[in-house]
Amino acid sequence: MTRIKHTDLLALLYLLWVGACARPVAPEGGPKDETPPKIVPKKSTPNGALNFKERTIYLTFDEWVTLQDVGTQVFVSPPLAKKPEVVLKGRTLIFRFNENEILRPNTTYTISFGTAIRDLHEGNIAQDLRFVFSTGNHLDSLTITGIAVDAFSAQPVENLSILLYDDLSDSAVVRQRPSYLARTDKSGQFRLMNVRPGTYRCIALEDADQNMRWQPERERIGFLDSLVLARPTDTVVTLPVLRVSASAPAGRLLMRRVNQYGVVRLGYGRLLELPALRADPPSIRWLPTREQDTLLVWYDNPDSIAWVLIADTDTIPIRALSKAAFLRQHRLFFGDERLTPPPGGRRPAQSAASTALPPPRNVSVRLSQPVLVPLNAPLQAIDTSRVILLADSTPTRDFSLLPDPANPLALRLTTKWERGRRYTLSILPYALTDFWKGTNTDTLTRFFTVPTEKQVGTLALIIEGLKPKTAYILQLLNGNTLEEERRFVAETPVRREVFADLVPVSFTAQLIEDANQNGRWDGGDYFARRQPERVFSKKLEALRPGWESEFAFPVPAEAPRQRQK
Repeated sequence: MTRIKHTDLLALLYLLWVGACARPVAPEGGPKDETPPKIVPKKSTPNGALNFKERTIYLTFDEWVTLQDVGTQVFVSPPLAKKPEVVLKGRTLIFRFNENEILRPNTTYTISFGTAIRDLHEGNIAQDLRFVFSTGNHLDSLTITGIAVDAFSAQPVENLSILLYDDLSDSAVVRQRPSYLARTDKSGQFRLMNVRPGTYRCIALEDADQNMRWQPERERIGFLDSLVLARPTDTVVTLPVLRVSASAPAGRLLMRRVNQYGVVRLGYGRLLELPALRADPPSIRWLPTREQDTLLVWYDNPDSIAWVLIADTDTIPIRALSKAAFLRQHRLFFGDERLTPPPGGRRPAQSAASTALPPPRNVSVRLSQPVLVPLNAPLQAIDTSRVILLADSTPTRDFSLLPDPANPLALRLTTKWERGRRYTLSILPYALTDFWKGTNTDTLTRFFTVPTEKQVGTLALIIEGLKPKTAYILQLLNGNTLEEERRFVAETPVRREVFADLVPVSFTAQLIEDANQNGRWDGGDYFARRQPERVFSKKLEALRPGWESEFAFPVPAEAPRQRQK
């Protein structure tokens, strides 16, 4: 057994005591510290210096701090050519320029620290911490402010890069760094500080790789229709709203999923029309359907061999997948339902028959709208002799259930609906035949309820501020569900739209200004100088059952740019 000497023990205790004293720890008790860390000017590099020539900047704080997210929170405007070193030593933040960095002459620089500096104990942020200096004999003082939002939802977008270019060419945003840089906060607002007078192009960029250059196929962009004029007499210039959207080229294939037998999923930047399709070998049967910008190509490959799908100029190789294994797992049922796995989860080797169908869904019928029954696979045929429709408990043959001519993944149900009655649709086994000659092995049941007039409401929408001869898409949303969509060309600035047989809930009216009249919303096109199509939304009060509720829906005009002295 080793014996510890008395002197060694004293030395060990002394080292432990020194280590405890050296570590900053939060004081116990007392009120919570809510004061953010502050710079001690006497111990720091002077802020606002002229004719600046230093290569290292020291900022010492009045308390222990932490340094977080340097890559996204600390940035310099105008941007530097080389990455600087930003480190923390004790209570001092050290910002060191790269040895090969050449600062521009007669230029005001701003180093913004965002939320990178926080106190050690409570995490209080040193808000709006900036270090400003000039390589010339004066500081530029002009401020440019604004807000950036998502073009479709109008919600503010955080951490967008706001780029200001004195090179006014269209290609500057893809080939060079900007003259000034700022970032949006949680409310989408930004401030470009210490800008010199001049004429600029302003861009809002979702700069995913933080390289300050736009990659059109991967990054969203927002831009102004006009240039920004910053005059020597200006103090603050407030810009119009920057609306960011994806600007992927129309028809460009961006995503492909080919790992499931029977369907190929192709995602496009903007799918304006279906591409020309063909299969190699030609014996492969295929059927295209569309979900917004995603093309689904359903296919039948009875020989389970590798094949190729050609979509315009894109070639999509598809490896050999087993049709037999697919059919063992495949089950035809309603497209808006999900199978319930057995207790303990579903194992890959299990048949789809081991999973349970959910309870029948009850759907409220609107007499003014067709009733569609969605399916999870394209339909080829239906045996109507194996379909039963009950009105309450009475069978009726006065109905039609046929494939929807506009959608191979849906059935269209028509009958003489009577208010206040409940209908039960039963699709017996083997009534449906899908694209792969498979059938439904279950009885598929769905309930339909036709509300009485006292159970539903009518919504009258007075749309004001329309542009005559402009196409619009009007959507009525129940939460995230599209209740109804209407398209029209405005003849006058005011239009009245009436929606009947609605459940008495709070709807949202959404209006899309369909500038190119293609029946859908389109984002902007930077090089064509086309802004995203405008979208307007209004949350409506809940409808009253048995009543007609009328709501005004004003369409605001474009906000002009404001200039403050």
